[in-house]
Amino acid sequence: MAVEEGVTAKLRPEQFNSLHLPARPSLYVGDLHPSVTKADLFEAFRGMGHILSVRLCTDALSGRSLCYGYVNFLTPTEASIAMDCLNHTILKGKPMRIMWSQRNPIQRKTGVGNLFVKNLDPSINSARLQSLFCKFGTVLSCKVAEDNGKRKGFGFVQFDSEHSAMAALKSLHDTFVEGKNLYVSIPSSFSDFSD
Repeated sequence: MAVEEGVTAKLRPEQFNSLHLPARPSLYVGDLHPSVTKADLFEAFRGMGHILSVRLCTDALSGRSLCYGYVNFLTPTEASIAMDCLNHTILKGKPMRIMWSQRNPIQRKTGVGNLFVKNLDPSINSARLQSLFCKFGTVLSCKVAEDNGKRKGFGFVQFDSEHSAMAALKSLHDTFVEGKNLYVSIPSSFSDFSD
């Protein structure tokens, strides 16, 4: 099972020294197609480094996929390379959303560094949205909302710091992208950032 190429920024080797890599080299992989298997995940990530384990989360009663899983690498650098190369690439017809596994959901639940973006042109996908925001800091997660494969014109961006989020908000709110006037704000509800 080959992973199709997607649009994502690539890190140069000298940039790894400046990264703040987490001690646990575990990646959350979300927005998976329901038919993706543990073997598919392993195959998609195996060229990125030494994989210690792969977990696909399933419903305890039905056994059906919950459409997310975890890939654990030997080193944080290998996990970082995998995230950079594979985030937003297509696996079984759907782009994977990859981020560092956050065992402690406090940052995600409190909304620190989170932004809501609306009035997006239908051509803007998650990879394009991330490319718009990544110049303001480290983006932990980025997602354009979809319904049955159709983009809904809004999305969410999570930065690693409030400072980066505020810089992005001030710079991008009320700007034009693809002919549409962006609305960027701090979301009122943070449930959309949950895994």
